[in-house]
Amino acid sequence: MPDSTVYNRLLWTGLAGLAAALLVGIGEFTFQFSTSGGYEEAGYRYFADVSVGRLTFGHFLSTLAAPLYVVGYWHLGQMFVQGGSKRSGWAITLVGAYAFVVGNAWLGGRVFLALTAHQIAAASDPGVVGQLNTLLSDFGAHNEPLVNALRIAMAVVSIIWVKQIVSGHSLYPKWAAIFSPALLLAAIFASYFLIPAVGVWLLPAAMNLVHFVVFGISLYALTQTRRNQGG
Repeated sequence: MPDSTVYNRLLWTGLAGLAAALLVGIGEFTFQFSTSGGYEEAGYRYFADVSVGRLTFGHFLSTLAAPLYVVGYWHLGQMFVQGGSKRSGWAITLVGAYAFVVGNAWLGGRVFLALTAHQIAAASDPGVVGQLNTLLSDFGAHNEPLVNALRIAMAVVSIIWVKQIVSGHSLYPKWAAIFSPALLLAAIFASYFLIPAVGVWLLPAAMNLVHFVVFGISLYALTQTRRNQGG
């Protein structure tokens, strides 16, 4: 069980993670949301529905706030370390922090896709449109694999999350195992295809929404642990 010093560190780093999820989520939603959806379609046409002002604001807010996720993942890892699972806790910290460094590289590249999509929408010369589409495809080929690396890392974190919480080797209650990042992310993607009127609002900032829930649960578990200690 954490003493007062450890508790305060966990509290503030957990709040940093929650702030990351909120700020990056606002930024990513701002520069990716389109009322017509189409996020899964080739050509990134949905970006043409987003104003340049929204793109600029969302780009800088999300990329500048994303490093807070590294602090947040230290918090998540320590919630396992303090619960008696040192190796798994540090694995979560290292995998999660690495994933969000890669994720921020992906995030920073979205603005180039978006601005190119704007140029395609404004162009009338078929030759220029063809060249821009080729450029957009090249941008996408260098950008999309990065988010797949992030998703794979979240799957690894989720396996550890479920296994160690169910076995009682963390500061989380066992019911928290249900809220693994991978399962929450899958639920959001499912909502986009099964309930589009809801999913169209959730998908643009899906990873951040997932982590807002995860950090919220983590802070709740931390405060409950402290309360049970009589702190």
